Amino acid sequence: MSLDQLGEFDPELSPIPKLPTTQGALLSRGRRAAGLVGSFFVGQGALQGIQILTGLLLIRWMSVESWAQFGLASGFQLTMNTLMDLGISSTIIPLIADRRDDCNLVGRYVRSTKHLRDRTFLILAPFASIAFCAITYRHHWGWHVILLLLASVLMTLYSSGHMSCYSAPLFLFGRLRAYYIPQTLTGVVRLASYVACRLAGVLNAWVAALLSAVNVTINGALLERKSRNYLKWPEHEDPSTDREVLQYILPAIPAIIFAAFQAQISLFLITIFGNTVSIAQVAALGKLGQLFSVLMTFNVIVVEPYVARLSRERLLPTYLGFVALAVLCCLPVTFVAFATPQLFLWLLGPKYEGLQRAVGWVVFAACINYLAGLMWIMNRARKWIFWSGTILEIVLVLAVQIAFIVLVGVRSTQQAVLFTFASSFCYVATHGYVAIYGFLKGPRTLKVAA
Repeated sequence: MSLDQLGEFDPELSPIPKLPTTQGALLSRGRRAAGLVGSFFVGQGALQGIQILTGLLLIRWMSVESWAQFGLASGFQLTMNTLMDLGISSTIIPLIADRRDDCNLVGRYVRSTKHLRDRTFLILAPFASIAFCAITYRHHWGWHVILLLLASVLMTLYSSGHMSCYSAPLFLFGRLRAYYIPQTLTGVVRLASYVACRLAGVLNAWVAALLSAVNVTINGALLERKSRNYLKWPEHEDPSTDREVLQYILPAIPAIIFAAFQAQISLFLITIFGNTVSIAQVAALGKLGQLFSVLMTFNVIVVEPYVARLSRERLLPTYLGFVALAVLCCLPVTFVAFATPQLFLWLLGPKYEGLQRAVGWVVFAACINYLAGLMWIMNRARKWIFWSGTILEIVLVLAVQIAFIVLVGVRSTQQAVLFTFASSFCYVATHGYVAIYGFLKGPRTLKVAA
């Protein structure tokens, strides 16, 4: 299947004839589901392949110092993106659920989430600028480098909000071609731009970061144009919808803020206590986690809308089935990472060949975090967001991390990797508790906007 053949899989518009029998209905639904999954892996595979290839080439082409600068900017950007989003854009699919055919409703939620997302950007951008300058100043990278990296971070943060909000309608309707083709094409252009800069001898951290920011900005505009076909944009903002969105996500906000720092905490700690080489090594090892990003994206695009619409009778076996499938996928990858770490280090290039001892633990931690992420996505799809889960996550993670810092420390690359590994178990335990509590109690009751 090529990118041009990615399907627009909609039960109402499917060319598969509707059969009167239950068997025929199941067959029809199964074929649509298989087509959607196939379309995802073709589209995501192409997009992810371009992104991974681009990242690995940058690791090989850049000096250790330039990669440290680019890696730190990318890690800081991921943290601030989580803080500015606060899970707001993820509320669209669960709150709409099976009401996707109401274009006015879809438009109302998209406008509300974009409005809230833009507001958090305006509030947090000045603090983000100060924080970025503060953590990079001690490395004496030069103000022109710091400011250009900061400009790329801010541009990416603003445009990422557009991408998140305008992607949701495409996911609701299974419009994967409209989602993937523009991003894949711009990704190819970005890679070609990096190649041209490399040949011209001008490829460095801030050039790479600015080209990446321009790519995100273009993708945001393209997704906005594509998603307008599936929603009706309201003329005015709706405070009641804003309140509903905030009410839904409020119990998770403390955990989201906490997790924003946790996602890159090993990189930040090594920036404070380590040196430029250690920063580059931790950032390079973090690229190995991208091997699981295709599966995490699958959870957001395919699993979440499916679980959100699922009947309660089918929920438990489906939930356990997804968890079991994730475990089966992760086990062989983890074994290979411990047995032959050279396969993974070959991707990073000769500058990082001395990290054999860290590879297995990096991949193992990525597997555990993937499983936790899958459970979180299914939990939020069913509106299982509880204050008790948030409190448990923060307390458990802090207890484990403080104990690790006191007993072991985070001064070397290996210690930073083991720090992340130890923390990963806390998230699985927390989301497992929320799932059990959700099955017993059911979804939270929200005051739905009229």
